[in-house]
Amino acid sequence: MGARVVGDPNAIDAEWMSQALEEAGVAEGAIVTDVRLAGYIGTGQMSRSCRFNLTWDQPVGRPVSVVGKFPSEDDNTRVSAFESGTYLGECSFYAEIAETVDVCTPRCWVSRWDEEQHSFVLIMEDMAGSVQGDQFAGSTLDEVALALEQAAGLHAPRWGDPSLASLPALQPADDARAQMLTNYYAATYQPCLDRLGGNFSPEVSALITDFKDVIGRWSAGSGSPHTLVHGDFRPDNFLLGRTPDAPPLAVVDWQTIHKGLGLSDVAYLLGGAIDQATRQANERDLLEHYRELMVARGVELSADHAWRDYRWGTLHGVVISVIAAVLADVTERGDQMLTLMATRHAQHAIDLDALALIG
Repeated sequence: MGARVVGDPNAIDAEWMSQALEEAGVAEGAIVTDVRLAGYIGTGQMSRSCRFNLTWDQPVGRPVSVVGKFPSEDDNTRVSAFESGTYLGECSFYAEIAETVDVCTPRCWVSRWDEEQHSFVLIMEDMAGSVQGDQFAGSTLDEVALALEQAAGLHAPRWGDPSLASLPALQPADDARAQMLTNYYAATYQPCLDRLGGNFSPEVSALITDFKDVIGRWSAGSGSPHTLVHGDFRPDNFLLGRTPDAPPLAVVDWQTIHKGLGLSDVAYLLGGAIDQATRQANERDLLEHYRELMVARGVELSADHAWRDYRWGTLHGVVISVIAAVLADVTERGDQMLTLMATRHAQHAIDLDALALIG
């Protein structure tokens, strides 16, 4: 009973929560007497996140609320996410990987997975003193600098770590990942253009189309050591501290974690979180800030190699936007967000002539 996976937030009750938090060492003998679903968090493109308010028989020292994460209600989205390893990646990150890196992220007390039933549940710390970032509003340069500190804390500890190639949550890796992305992109770029292309410039549509011919070589990497990559490193996945006891910036949503070039997270952030003019005026300085953070953590990363991998990484945002346009639920905000992301990332790649770098 204690290990039961409940994949529907409406089915979470006091008994289940008590047992789960007791096993996690949070309850410490206290009992949850009531659980109330207090509302959903975010737009739920790939999964559902919500807040639960808890009533305890012994409330002192116990959390008054927690955040839960569950599979999508949409059957197609849920099946695709299980088949692609999206849900497994996040569950494994919290259960096994988070303790090996130095990134600020909510404590996860419960991570349960049921492959046969296509179900999972995460119960996490509620960072109630923080607010979610906003992709449309973007990030200030100070917030970008804070995010780059977290990126370095994620990338540096596992930089060049050969054991990443064998972690189940990071599969497929290397050649198999390149083939998978080639196949996914080939199957999704035209549906993406069909769904969103009316909002793209001819140059952006051409970049999305032309990329299909070189994505296999791009996926293999630039030759730099690989590390853990968040994969969707953008404002919607940041929690910004708004109270004195809240961390300045925490990173959430680890569904796209994989083995790859760390600079793809940096390029994805700068390409998507700030407008083109602001990016062009500040990207060299921000990239140097990240490089210095990595060097301070013991990583050998020259300015030339950082700039090459940053250019290479601009195309990561194109991949994410194109595939998400097919996998994610169709919503008005979702289409607006995907249009913004695809446009900015493709323009970033155009500005830095990324396709020419691949050859």
